[in-house]
Amino acid sequence: MKLRLLLITALLAASCSQGGKLTCNYNAADISTTPDEHTMLAGFAARNELSDGIHLPLYTHCLVVGDGTDKVCIISNDLMEISPDLSLEWRKEIAEKSGLPLDRIFMHCIHTHSAPRNGGWRCEPGESNYTHKERLHETLVANAVKTITDEAAFRPFRMEVGKAQTSINGNRCEKETGPVDRDVYVVRFLERSGAPIVSIVNLACHPVCMGWRSLLVSSDYPGVCGKILREAWGGDVFQLTGAAGNMDPARGPKMVEYAEECGACLADSLLKVQFEKVRCSNEFKVVNDTVSLPFRIAEVTPEAITEHAAEISQWDKTVSSSWKDDVAGWKDQMLERYAQGKVHNTLDFTMGAVNIRGIVFFFTQGEPFCEYQMEARKKFPGRTVIFAGYTNGQNSYLPSAHAYEYRKGYEYEIDQMHVYIKAPYPLSEKMPEAFAGAVEKTISSAL
Repeated sequence: MKLRLLLITALLAASCSQGGKLTCNYNAADISTTPDEHTMLAGFAARNELSDGIHLPLYTHCLVVGDGTDKVCIISNDLMEISPDLSLEWRKEIAEKSGLPLDRIFMHCIHTHSAPRNGGWRCEPGESNYTHKERLHETLVANAVKTITDEAAFRPFRMEVGKAQTSINGNRCEKETGPVDRDVYVVRFLERSGAPIVSIVNLACHPVCMGWRSLLVSSDYPGVCGKILREAWGGDVFQLTGAAGNMDPARGPKMVEYAEECGACLADSLLKVQFEKVRCSNEFKVVNDTVSLPFRIAEVTPEAITEHAAEISQWDKTVSSSWKDDVAGWKDQMLERYAQGKVHNTLDFTMGAVNIRGIVFFFTQGEPFCEYQMEARKKFPGRTVIFAGYTNGQNSYLPSAHAYEYRKGYEYEIDQMHVYIKAPYPLSEKMPEAFAGAVEKTISSAL
């Protein structure tokens, strides 16, 4: 039996080396805070104290795959978010320093709410997050450029995929009956010898096991899971967070112990996976697209903005006690942007897909609800579709058609979110159809 397994391994390695143009390179770099660095953590409005310790280090992960003429760079950061403008700025810098086209660089954040903010006044010189943001910028860009340009480090690889079920996530508004995607996927990149290079975990679940009362820096459950899998499998492990707009840990945000529990539970599910080997082909394609998501009105005008602000400022049920002031500030900013010609009649979203040997990595901005992920996979039976939100800038929730119909609990995402993401109007109920269609089109183009 042992001889037979060795023979199979040798044959697979030979098939990859003979037919394989595809090579990869991978690196990770530490983007943690220092022990004496106290920053404002991202993601919870109720949190008003600076971090007071480190639970797990934070990393920027970079995987580059190429076929000799084209490359794609996939970055995953242990951060909550990077704004669209900042993401574009840093991606342009990587492109300029590496020579890789901008549309070949996908910058993802796992969306942990226990990482430092990298936007807003806290990042101004002299403020709590300034030093960390400067170091984050330098490290993230340098790690990506090194991974793209170090030709000697690229090596042939083979792949395997696995799928498991997890119980750690649940619908955060409809606890008992709401849509839930409990599927978790793993794609592993291995040396021809079988030695692991990196494993990618894909799950739809907000990394918010550590709630607003926690002041620890952490990658939350993905970091706990990754640590366990690294020890068991070898190589590195990182997460691409899926369509998690309505997916939370099953018991909601708590403290660090819950992150440990969920991460261990997820790892346990994945350690039982029977992996399937991916055929060593030269199939490799990268596509990019933009979808124009409709607002509730066809044309945004100063009059429409002013009337809308007057209406919604009177609402009682709102996400913040400062709602009236928030609306007033939003109105002023939108009118100023309109005068500058910066207000458009749609919300434009970028997305892309990378086909590596038939395995599709789909990327989109924003926070899609899990139904988009589930529908996309149904559209492509027999294919492994890795679905990643939070890529190339975090800019909006994308409620599903079900959420628009159900509404209860989704008031922020449907009616109030535009005030805080600085969009000129709420998204239309026709948005889900437009977004789902663009997802299907983009994945189809990659295949």
